[in-house]
Amino acid sequence: MIRFIFLLHFFFFCPFFLLHGQHKLGFKEILSTSGGNTIALALPNDSSIISLLQKENIPIKYKTPNWLHISQTPTWLDSKVKSNEISTYYLEVAPPVSLSDTALVRHHVLPVHLGTNGLSSAYTGKGVIIGIVDQGLDWQHPDFKDSLGNTRVLRYWDQSLSTGSAIPQPYNYGIVWNQNAINAGLCTSTENTTAHGTTVSGIAAGNGRANGTNTGMAPEANIIVVETNFSSPNWTLTVADAVDYIFKVADSLGMPAVVNLSLGSYLGSHDGNDPASEMIESLLDEKEGRIVVSAAGNSGNQGKYHVHGEINQDTSFVWFQNNPSPTAYFGANHIYFDLWTDTSNADFNFAYGADTPAPSYSLRGETAFRSVSASLNGLFHDTIYSNNGNRIAIIETYTEVVGGAFHLESYFSQIDSVNYLFRFMTTGSGKYDLWSGAWMGLNTIVSQVPSVNQFPSISFYHHPDTLQTIVSSWNCSEKVISVGNVRNRVGHIDANGNTYPSVYDGTPPGKLSINSSKGPSRKLVTKPDVCASGDVALGSAPLWFLANPANNAAIDSGGWHARNGGTSMASPVVAGIAALYLEKCPKARYSDFKSDLISTAFSDNYSGSVPNNAYGYGKPHALNLMLLNSFDATIVGDDTLCTNTGLLSLQSTVPLSTADWSNGNQGVNNTINEVGEYYAIAYNAQGCAFHTDTFSVIQLDPLPMLPIVQSGNTLATLSLTNYQWTMNGTDIPGATSSTLEIAPPYGIYTCYCTNDAGCISETDPYSPVVGLSTLNAPDLTLAIFPNPVEGTLTIQVNSNILAVRITDLSGREVLYRSTSASEIDVHDVQQGNYIIEVHTTDHVYYSKIMKL
Repeated sequence: MIRFIFLLHFFFFCPFFLLHGQHKLGFKEILSTSGGNTIALALPNDSSIISLLQKENIPIKYKTPNWLHISQTPTWLDSKVKSNEISTYYLEVAPPVSLSDTALVRHHVLPVHLGTNGLSSAYTGKGVIIGIVDQGLDWQHPDFKDSLGNTRVLRYWDQSLSTGSAIPQPYNYGIVWNQNAINAGLCTSTENTTAHGTTVSGIAAGNGRANGTNTGMAPEANIIVVETNFSSPNWTLTVADAVDYIFKVADSLGMPAVVNLSLGSYLGSHDGNDPASEMIESLLDEKEGRIVVSAAGNSGNQGKYHVHGEINQDTSFVWFQNNPSPTAYFGANHIYFDLWTDTSNADFNFAYGADTPAPSYSLRGETAFRSVSASLNGLFHDTIYSNNGNRIAIIETYTEVVGGAFHLESYFSQIDSVNYLFRFMTTGSGKYDLWSGAWMGLNTIVSQVPSVNQFPSISFYHHPDTLQTIVSSWNCSEKVISVGNVRNRVGHIDANGNTYPSVYDGTPPGKLSINSSKGPSRKLVTKPDVCASGDVALGSAPLWFLANPANNAAIDSGGWHARNGGTSMASPVVAGIAALYLEKCPKARYSDFKSDLISTAFSDNYSGSVPNNAYGYGKPHALNLMLLNSFDATIVGDDTLCTNTGLLSLQSTVPLSTADWSNGNQGVNNTINEVGEYYAIAYNAQGCAFHTDTFSVIQLDPLPMLPIVQSGNTLATLSLTNYQWTMNGTDIPGATSSTLEIAPPYGIYTCYCTNDAGCISETDPYSPVVGLSTLNAPDLTLAIFPNPVEGTLTIQVNSNILAVRITDLSGREVLYRSTSASEIDVHDVQQGNYIIEVHTTDHVYYSKIMKL
């Protein structure tokens, strides 16, 4: 592996409660180094803190059930603690760790890109945002540009900078570059010390435009980059801010989003209930179209550095070896471990001791036992003295309650001898989990112990194990997808023309890497959720890295991509697949994706029976994942319109939640009022989309209906068929001819007709002239012959003709003559049925004619 694969970045701040009005250990260092700079803080969510923030006009970035997330200076926090306005706050020990082409085949992604093997559409991540929280991105790499040479990076938030561009709000730290600034070359942020963030981004979303190879999982997704600052106090809270920022930008653009977190810390509560996890979970619960994917960690081969202790009335214990290395976190000769348990399981007493090692194995000294219940939220000092009164070590114990968890940290200093085995002893009832490890610069937990015959007390020893080696915080949340690492490929040809590896280590593609961290979480949630291709992956690399011949052994033969590995590279495989899922299912929730991902994951001879603590539920199968929510929807309803509205509906074999129609309406039913082409995007219960075929709605003209005329007590109109007279809006029984004899009591009359397609034509309302005698009424006698007519039409009427007009049955004029002649030439009129209007000096006459 090249060095940047396992690049570690650590800082150490101890989250310990001291006396009222005092700070936690580590705050003094923060105050001295960044007192005037804004940092991320989490304060208890209670009314007094809210009132304080409102009083001082300090915005709350995000509120979760237990925490208020704000940005403020350490100087401000210092003043509020000293004035007793704030009695506690969150300060963490969270050493951050920066936690592939062949993967497209191994996880069945290629058919999804092509839209084959049963898929009705191709999916490439278009219209979806992938957020990368990492060490940065070389946005100048061609794999992150479109066909026009424009950047695919919509935003770049560099959390380390303080000048150069806009400061994002409400976070109030770092600098954000937008897409226009990046395209203009104004963005000064890039990945310039490692290749981690760029290779992660390439595996998730590289489009392969550099040379047509090593395409990522979602090559047409949009990208948002947040360059994390590993030196930030409360670093996990800055990552939570990054997730919030990415989702807010996605909301503003109307896009779903996936966030990839190929980073984490091996210390912490490992329960997914810390402030950062609580915030991320709230963001996921807040709305649909949001998914977070995380690397599980790469400490699977670091030995037994976790202990799960089941406590009983007998004194149980675990041993730690002193770390004499001058490069250890606290310098030479110290012991440190991090212990967590639920408060409901913290009914025990604890003490410390020192034993001589083999072959004597005898207890040389111990402290008094302390009760957890009497030791909450404080700093305590103990000293181990030998039997003859010599000091062996000083121990500082820091305790706090974080949410529903009890947290204990122990730090041994001024150790008199490097040869002792140092005990942590418990008695009472309950259980705990603790972590340490020399590989982290801390301490070895003793796994090789004497026999019961050699040392009878060893029967109560809490043995370390290789489980729960996953990174903490968000990775342990049941709402975040945790990803382990299987080998992606055997090897590749590097830029020097050599084969990597020169000697095959025997780990076949598809088998779990020995470095992949194991679960479960402290809450026994199965972690990782799935395993994906990570080791020996090729991803887009920074241009400066590619330009240095010294890196050729880590660059592939095409010259644009570099080898990387670990769960850091497996996580973006799943994040990219999640983007494909959200392209198809933009309204899906994280829970939909997790359920579908797990149900379609596959197992093999390597993974064995799943779920388990190494492979989770198996390996993602992108094609089956996308096929799982394939369904059909058909438009049914009125395919014709008259003058009224129509109704279109969707039918499907699966329950539909809603639909977006082409005319802007939403819902399974769509009321329409005009003709045209209609289609819908139907969404099933999980928010997955299906594009229907186009449904054509044509106009059907109603039958022509002439105005009502009156002759004496007779009302008349003219249409082709289906007469129905009404009086005062009510159908008159039996009144189904073209004329209607009226008698008192009179009313308001109409007549309507219906054609075969159901189109209704109706006259304007008519109020009859009452008392008009038939002798005084106009003579409505009209004679038109011959009918049917072939050439010339003769009109006889008892008044002077002014004009003649002929229309077809849809009302379209086919002939008009302004004339007093009684004969009209109709040779040029096409064969068919028509309406003739004869305009005279005192009336307009209507009649039906047929042209032969």
